[in-house]
Amino acid sequence: MMMDNETRPARPEAGEITPPALTLQIEGGGVWDQTRPWMEELGSDPRVLGGGRGSTRLLEITLGDPKVRACLGQRLDAGTAAPLEVKPGGPMRRDRQAAEDLGEQLACLEIDRITRELLHGIWFGYAVAECIWEIEGSRVRLADLRVRAPSVLRWDPITHEPLLLTRQTPSGQPLPPAKFVLLTAPRVHGGQPHGPGIGNWAFWPVWLKRFACSSWATALERFGIPLATATVRNRTGEEARHEMREALSALAALASGTSLVLPEGVELNVIESSRRAGGDYEIFVRDMDRMIADAVIGQHGTAEIGPHVGTGEVHMKILERLVTADARRCADALRRSVATWLTHWNYPGAAVPLLRRETAPPEDLKARSERDFNIARASGLRPAREYIEDIYGGVWEEAPPQAMPPVPGAHASETQSVNMSAPRHALAAPTPPAAPIDALVSHLIEDDIATTAAAPMTAAFEAALAEATSLEDLRSRLEAIEQTTPPAALASLVGRADFAAGVTDAPLVSRAGGGDVGDG
Repeated sequence: MMMDNETRPARPEAGEITPPALTLQIEGGGVWDQTRPWMEELGSDPRVLGGGRGSTRLLEITLGDPKVRACLGQRLDAGTAAPLEVKPGGPMRRDRQAAEDLGEQLACLEIDRITRELLHGIWFGYAVAECIWEIEGSRVRLADLRVRAPSVLRWDPITHEPLLLTRQTPSGQPLPPAKFVLLTAPRVHGGQPHGPGIGNWAFWPVWLKRFACSSWATALERFGIPLATATVRNRTGEEARHEMREALSALAALASGTSLVLPEGVELNVIESSRRAGGDYEIFVRDMDRMIADAVIGQHGTAEIGPHVGTGEVHMKILERLVTADARRCADALRRSVATWLTHWNYPGAAVPLLRRETAPPEDLKARSERDFNIARASGLRPAREYIEDIYGGVWEEAPPQAMPPVPGAHASETQSVNMSAPRHALAAPTPPAAPIDALVSHLIEDDIATTAAAPMTAAFEAALAEATSLEDLRSRLEAIEQTTPPAALASLVGRADFAAGVTDAPLVSRAGGGDVGDG
C-alpha cells in the first residue's frame, strides 16, 4: 500500500477539536429532547429506532440491560484478549523501520482499551476516535487516540459522508483530514453510509422486557396475594353502613395483623388465585434473553448453562468466528488511518505496516506432533530444524554422537560409535540394545565356530544326498545318520551355549585360546 507525494495527507492538526464540552450530543428523538425516567427511557413507540438521529441514544440506554452487557462483554473481551501485532508491509529496511516505529507508538497507548471502545461500533453500526498528534521536529507522533460518542456524528443523506456536530455547527461540518478513525459495520448495500449495528436487533427484546416488567409487577400485586372478602347481613340505613365499616376494618386488620375480632354477623373469606392465570414471566424473559444472545454473539449456548458438550463446542466456534471478524475489521481500520498517516509522514515511500490480532485458539501441539510422526514414518522424510523451531518453539541443535552401550562378553573392538546426527528415519523409535545372547550368536557366525563343529554331521548328510538312488534309499540313510552319536565338538558347543544363555552376566565369549569358545 503506497501513496504518492501528491496524495500524501498534509501535516495534521495537533489540537483537540472534539472535547465533550464543544460537541453537540444528540439525545432523544431530536437535538434538544430529554430522556424519560427508567420505565419510559425507551419510549412508548419503538418506531423511533428506525435509523433516526436519536437512535444512538436509545442504543446507549439499551446497553444498560444486564443480558446485553454480559453478551457484548464476551465479544469485546475476546476481541482484545490477543495482543496487537505489527509487522512490516514489505521486505525493505525502511519498511521494517516504519513497522517498529508504529509498534513503539501504539505500545505507549492503552491500545487494548482503545480497541475495546472502538469495537462498540459493532453495537451502534459505527465508532469514531480522534487522533491527538504531537509534532516533534520533522516527525509526527500519536499522543493519544480518544474514542468519542457515536452521537457526535451524523451522516449526509446524499453523499453518505460523516459530519461532525459541534455547538458552532449544529447541522454538521466535514471531518478534517487525517484526524479521525472510523470503524463501520459492513453495509447491506452500497446505498448506506454504514451497516446496521447489532443493537438494532437487541433493542426489541430489551424494550419488551422492560414494559413486560411493569405489567408483571402489577400482576404480582393483583394475583400474588389472596383476595380477602367479608360477608355482612343484608341491612339498610345507618346500621348497615356501620356494619360495612366494621367489615372493612376487619379486612385491613387481616392484611397487616395476625389476629382479629369480628363483629357479630360478619364473615371473612379468602379467594385463592390460579397459579397459571396470567402466563409465565420467567419463560418470557428467558426467550427474550435468548433473542439478545443470538443477536449479539450469534448463539446462546455460551451465555447460559445447560448445552451439551458437542453443542457448546459448535456455539463456541460461532463466537470465535465473530470475534475474528471483529478483530480483523478493527485492525484494518487502524491500518487505513493511523498506520497509513504515520508511515507517509515519517517514512515516505515505505510500505504501510500490517496489523493483526491472532484471536484463533492455540493449536494442539500434541496432535500436531502425532501427525508429523505419522507422516515421517510413512514417507521416510524428516522435518527441518527451522520447521521444528517455528512450530514447537525453543532453540534446537543437532544431537552429539553417542556410543552404543557395551555388550557383556563382546570384544572391545566390536563396540562401534553411532553418529546420532547422521541421516536416519525421522522421529523413529530408538533401536533397543542388543541382548547378550546376540553377541554370542554373532561371534559363532563370524568366526565359523559352529560351522567347524558341525562339519562331520553336515558331511554325512551331503554324502547321503549324493549317494541315494531313490527316496526310500535316502530315508534309510538319514535314519542311520540319526542313530549315530553327534560329533563331540558340536555337542560340547551346544551345551556351553545353552549354559551361557542362562547366565548372561558371565562372559560369554573368550578370545583366548585361538578363538575357541571359552569355558562354561
